[in-house]
Amino acid sequence: RTTTPRMENLGPNLDPEEAAEALRRAQGKLAAGDLDGAKRFAEKSERMNPTNAAQALLKSLDDLIEFRPGTKWAKAVERILEASDHYAVLGLTPEAVSADPSAPKQKYKRLALEVHPDKNKAGGAEAAFKKLNEAHETLSDSKKRREYDGGGGGRADEGGGGGGW
Repeated sequence: RTTTPRMENLGPNLDPEEAAEALRRAQGKLAAGDLDGAKRFAEKSERMNPTNAAQALLKSLDDLIEFRPGTKWAKAVERILEASDHYAVLGLTPEAVSADPSAPKQKYKRLALEVHPDKNKAGGAEAAFKKLNEAHETLSDSKKRREYDGGGGGRADEGGGGGGW
């Protein structure tokens, strides 16, 4: 008695019609929001009959899965967008910035790598990066920081205004 091996185990270019059907099902799963199901069907299509369409869908799915809500990338964006002020955006306190004026730059460099829109495709990454830039520009400049803190210009005696002059 002979058994028929499964198509997906035989290699590429076995059944272009079945591969096209798997690709259609992957697109349907994607439209329904089932990223994992879409990836399974796209991978099946790619195994059966490699095409540019299947490869492009797999690349898109990999990005969507990597940057979907709940991932470290999405959480980094969310934390910045939900921050109440410039200090919270950078994860600093006014006291920490007064004690170490280079702290905003150091924090900015680390966070910029996490939320830069070229690296992070999570929703809101561009807005988070803009908010991060604004916080960095404000807190890195002592004059802007004093104005932000509400001091205008006469608060050098209240800490943070005279260091390094």
